[in-house]
Amino acid sequence: MTRPPILEQLRQHTRDGHDRLEAQLHLLDEALSATRYEALLVRFHALWQGLEPRLASRLDKAFWAPRRRLPWLDADLAALGVAPPAPVAAPELADEAAALGALYVVEGSTLGGRIILRHLDRLGLQPVTYFAGYGDATGAMWKGFVARLEAAPPDAAPAILAGARLTFGHLQRGLCQ
Repeated sequence: MTRPPILEQLRQHTRDGHDRLEAQLHLLDEALSATRYEALLVRFHALWQGLEPRLASRLDKAFWAPRRRLPWLDADLAALGVAPPAPVAAPELADEAAALGALYVVEGSTLGGRIILRHLDRLGLQPVTYFAGYGDATGAMWKGFVARLEAAPPDAAPAILAGARLTFGHLQRGLCQ
């Protein structure tokens, strides 16, 4: 029996983690307040401060550098007049395959960010640099990531899946407590 492509495996194996995180964040609630929104931006910043160095250590710089989230969050926190928080320690990513799994979660969030961005706009919540992400380049960046993911050797699938599940768990602990 042949396995489905790695992207489909990731979707199947992380669906529960994704659904749990989305349900607990309440980012699409009509009653999302500016205070709650600011607190979430602060938590995202703390998490990415810990996770980005892990990703940078496992992925080549040319591929990783344009995918960083901290500059977006730095801009949002600066606009709010909020100092960046201390980083939250991230789990180790054993190799490039695990980092690709973690990056699946990170890059996938930019797709969801487009939906969240429209909601924040309806609510009048600012700033939104983080959720605007790549802007018009979001689709192209996602396709570039998927091409890199699909180029991974088939024996990397277990580590890729483990990296994605590890990252969803890390985000859930850091954002939903």
